[in-house]
Amino acid sequence: MKKFIKGFFKFLFFVLLISFAVSLILFGLYYSKISKKQYAFGLLVDQVFDKTEEIFQISSRYQLGDTFTIEGTFDMDLSSEDYQNKSASDSTYFKKNQLLKNLSNMDTTFRFQHDRENEKAYLELNEKIGEEEIFAGKYLLDNSTEYYFVNGILQNYVNDGSNNYFESFGEESDTGDNLTYLSQFIRDSIKKNVGEEDLKGYDVETLIGNETQSVGQVSFRITDKRYKALLKSILKDLKSDQRASQILSLAFPNLQELKVDEKKKYLKSNESYTINIYLSKFFFQPLKYEVIYLKDDQKEIYTYEGDFEDGLFYYSVNNELKYRANVQSTQKKMDITVYNQYEKEVGTIKLEKDRDNLMFVMTLELEDTKYDVTYTMKNKDYQKNQYVREGNLIFKEMKDRVVTLQGNLLLESKVTKGAKIEEDLTSSVLESSLTTEEKDSIEKLRETIQNRLEK
Repeated sequence: MKKFIKGFFKFLFFVLLISFAVSLILFGLYYSKISKKQYAFGLLVDQVFDKTEEIFQISSRYQLGDTFTIEGTFDMDLSSEDYQNKSASDSTYFKKNQLLKNLSNMDTTFRFQHDRENEKAYLELNEKIGEEEIFAGKYLLDNSTEYYFVNGILQNYVNDGSNNYFESFGEESDTGDNLTYLSQFIRDSIKKNVGEEDLKGYDVETLIGNETQSVGQVSFRITDKRYKALLKSILKDLKSDQRASQILSLAFPNLQELKVDEKKKYLKSNESYTINIYLSKFFFQPLKYEVIYLKDDQKEIYTYEGDFEDGLFYYSVNNELKYRANVQSTQKKMDITVYNQYEKEVGTIKLEKDRDNLMFVMTLELEDTKYDVTYTMKNKDYQKNQYVREGNLIFKEMKDRVVTLQGNLLLESKVTKGAKIEEDLTSSVLESSLTTEEKDSIEKLRETIQNRLEK
């Protein structure tokens, strides 16, 4: 019996020793992973994406499958006291003021149909001012081929080549799966294309709350060159991934030809952004995030301390605190209270959502400018296979007691399960057969519409 007990304890000791050794190895691997600068940056990317998806997540009640019809109207009511006052003596402001008036008088109707079973998609858009037609066009995807039609310029549908959008749907996947896949793909691409060599690491002392702490710092500096390189890498990844490119093909039919404009300056030579992540020394937990914007002698710092549920935000210019904010956030609610440098409350930002509604309200008075924004999204009149969605944006910007811009944008749509797309393509033509005049008119269409709206 003694030998058995002695042998048992030897065996138990051996098992514990092996378990301890394996645990040390696993902990070492995990510690090695979380201590990398790229891991800290990736964690920030994930948190931002997760919070955004949490806010805009749609209840499954309003997901009617991949064969549906959305039809509705879009109305605008825009004005500017500032533009009106300056329009009498300045032609630029006259055009801006007329643009607001014409957009306010314009009636817009649309119809979008998506038929997965028959692999068809259809969009129709009509814009009028009174009886005058501003734009009337159609887009059709049928039999892996895309077509477009512009009233007043074309006589028939134009065959614009192949489009394999519907191949992005697997046997079990749907639109929701595709959007989830695309979101995850883009976040992974960002994390992959910001490597260890792009990130700098330091041991620093920084103020967190009211206490100076010794922490680790991970920094990522964004210049015009680095921003373009990141955009090109993400675009390359999207083009190379069959499913991602197919999902995007409906919105960007010429995705494979899309390029980052090397001549365009996103940031000037004297501009840069630096993202700093401050981490606890041993377990590398994020304690503070910071974005520093530099332009010549101007230095703006945006700082956030805490987690994505409860934190403090600070905004400083040239190391002088301008504003701070208390942030509280849950899955269905966000409350932000903003104070100026003198601890006076200057505004609030609130977001609330439930199964059927979302409401965002912002009221801020920053120096000489006041901002009022209210956005509501309501799903109503719900039935088994249809519902009505209403989105309403009301905003006003006022500077020195003069309204620089105000408006009310209302989008109303009826969403119905099912789709019936019956467009006649028997007389469609190839794009190569268009006349020079037709091609020029299509190329200048946006400019033509803008010139009309500015009159």
